[in-house]
Amino acid sequence: MVIFGSRLFGKVDEIPGLGFVATKFGHINFVPLIPLEGWLVTAEEGDGWRGQAIPMSGKSVLVAWARFLFIVAGLISLVVGFVAFGDHEQTDAIVPGVLALSCIAGLIASYKWKWVTHASPERAMEIAREAGIGEEGLDQLRRMYAASEAATVAVPAQPWTPPES
Repeated sequence: MVIFGSRLFGKVDEIPGLGFVATKFGHINFVPLIPLEGWLVTAEEGDGWRGQAIPMSGKSVLVAWARFLFIVAGLISLVVGFVAFGDHEQTDAIVPGVLALSCIAGLIASYKWKWVTHASPERAMEIAREAGIGEEGLDQLRRMYAASEAATVAVPAQPWTPPES
């Protein structure tokens, strides 16, 4: 059975309180093939989503394809490694094993690294403008990012002074 249609892939650039960027792809059997349009997704409901169409994000497209390649290359190298290991050729299983682990690490990193998953303040403002967010919303976004940056700024170290006796 062949499943085809369109769906979102490449979730990146999350903006807290607003949504995230994804790309609508034409797919066959859930393999993202043809990028169709970019979306700022504001809500997901079951198999559907709500949001605003925006210009396509190259980052989202590349992340979608990279995640797919990590899965395919990881599975192939895992099978090749098991076959080589089963033939008692442990040295031949090292390269596929390392490749499989690298693919697993790359896949996990694509979902965990903040520079992939979360929008920088500048990128968040760009996305909001592309989605047609008004000035009031842009001001709220600026304040939110300013508050989060202020919270992460470290307090400078104070010189140590010995207690008075």
